[in-house]
Amino acid sequence: MSIAFLGDIHGNIDALRAVLGALSELGVRRIYCTGDVVGYGASPGECVDAVRGAGIPCVKGNHDDYVSRGGVTDWQIRPEARKAILWTQRQLSAEQVRWLHGLPHKIEAGGFSVVHASHAYLPHWPYVLNERAAIHNFLFQRCAFAFSGHSHVPLYVAHRHGHRPKLDLLRNVLLPSRQKVLIGVGAVGQPRDSDPRACMVLYDPEVKSIRVHRVVYDVAAAQARIRDAGLPSELADRLAVGQ
Repeated sequence: MSIAFLGDIHGNIDALRAVLGALSELGVRRIYCTGDVVGYGASPGECVDAVRGAGIPCVKGNHDDYVSRGGVTDWQIRPEARKAILWTQRQLSAEQVRWLHGLPHKIEAGGFSVVHASHAYLPHWPYVLNERAAIHNFLFQRCAFAFSGHSHVPLYVAHRHGHRPKLDLLRNVLLPSRQKVLIGVGAVGQPRDSDPRACMVLYDPEVKSIRVHRVVYDVAAAQARIRDAGLPSELADRLAVGQ
């Protein structure tokens, strides 16, 4: 039975509903979230409630952290992201904020682990996009297979002892033995690999295979929500191009 991994929902309820509907049609009931349920999009509360209501185990993303830490504004992020976070803080109930704040930084289950950015705690929220970041991750990654978000791009990062890490875009693949692998699951709510469709991955633990799965959703509806909320227009524009 396949296990789904999804993340970087970023307040995009249209994309999340489409993905959950697709998983229901596929008969996939075991789902994990790599974090960033909120941020950027205009439906943060609905996304929190959808993930909670579906009973999806979820780790904390950097946007979940920023939003749930109240008025802290010393984030090293772009202005439009800052505006979205401050707006999101005003939209959530106290219970929704508590849920975000209580999310763990890592989940280990069934021979794999789930993190948002990296298994390394410092620096905070690193992007595993180069050899140095990959080596740092694998120093702390205990499980052979792990799943992450943060980059918004489906990625394949592998390391065998005595060799340099391998980094590539993720395609359907059989996972190797005697190596550690970190799979970037792409993004549900804000893909950044020039494909605007929502992205997730399916893992078959019996044959150790990974499949990238894309889902078409109503991008125009998600864009309209962002504009109607008065959020920066670039957050809506980028959804149409997957960047």
